[in-house]
Amino acid sequence: MDLHMHTSASDGCMQPEELIAELNHRGIRYAAITDHDTVDGYLAAREEAKRQGVSLISGVEWNTDGPDGELHILGYGFDLQAPGLHYLLDRRKRERLEWAAEIVERCRALGMPISFEACVARAQGGVVVRTHIAEELADHGYGRSPQAIFEQYLRKGQAAYMPRPSFSAREAIEATHEIGGIAILAHPGIYSFEVNLSALLSYGLDGIEVYYSKHTPAQTVKWEREAKKHNLIRSGGSDFHGHGSRNPQLPGSVGMPPEVKEWWTCCMFHQH
Repeated sequence: MDLHMHTSASDGCMQPEELIAELNHRGIRYAAITDHDTVDGYLAAREEAKRQGVSLISGVEWNTDGPDGELHILGYGFDLQAPGLHYLLDRRKRERLEWAAEIVERCRALGMPISFEACVARAQGGVVVRTHIAEELADHGYGRSPQAIFEQYLRKGQAAYMPRPSFSAREAIEATHEIGGIAILAHPGIYSFEVNLSALLSYGLDGIEVYYSKHTPAQTVKWEREAKKHNLIRSGGSDFHGHGSRNPQLPGSVGMPPEVKEWWTCCMFHQH
């Protein structure tokens, strides 16, 4: 089982069909594709998943910023026909394009002229993320690697960074509920600030991604305790972005208790 993975529809390296083949090869039968602010990867993978015996639930990773900081909220098991979903996805795609264009302008002002159109082309029709900009900068020789460029220029607080369009954790949680899904806080152990869990609970947060590839054992214990204390759903995943990517942790590499499959099964049943 793996409930947190990315494809080329956002910042992953593998095509959706390739990721399904990888899951099948590794014997993973229960999964979710959680691309950033898009369900295109999930939609492209559904038929291949059926053919290869991999069961998928709908998933997305909302990138948020607002009063609670730059948090990621995972949405699962939502209604793909919900009008609110398509409105929100269109809005997020448009906002990401505008955001990326502003970042490219900042890069130009810093003496690193690159083409915005080339960055968009790297997204292959999916959402544009900072990784695409970092790759374009690297190809023009402005740093030793995309990851190094990301850290030096594009990470929050650095010279080429632009604040994200307003989309708060509260909005993401409420929007996920409006389209019939459950909202889970992604990788709480890796933020550079203290997560305000009480605020997220007041917005209706359903769960926490306790079991995560970059969590230390102590972080896993801490967030498992918080999930149990507040009677929250526990989830987990590798955050696999592809072999040789900045997140190369293999699908299925994160162990999870049986309770995770229970809520996943409920989502699967709800979808059909």
